[in-house]
Amino acid sequence: MRARVFGTLRSLVGGKELDVAVCAGQTVRDVLAALAAEYPTLGERVRDDAGEVQKSVHVLVNGRSVKFLDGLETAVRDGDLIALFPAIGGG
Repeated sequence: MRARVFGTLRSLVGGKELDVAVCAGQTVRDVLAALAAEYPTLGERVRDDAGEVQKSVHVLVNGRSVKFLDGLETAVRDGDLIALFPAIGGG
């Protein structure tokens, strides 16, 4: 599967798209853990101490927010696309 990172997260991984190996039964939580193991700084920005997604990051699977799916327990398979977006502030 592929993972795309946007905005300020790109500088943490050195690019905009990453390949992630997935096995049957894996979830978004598993993918984020694998990314955190390979890119510890990304892991710190995306996940909190409990392993949950930081409020300042949006995670999408195939264009749909995991908030409207099964959260971090959303199943993933080869061919899926996970997108990580940092929240944008302004005002």
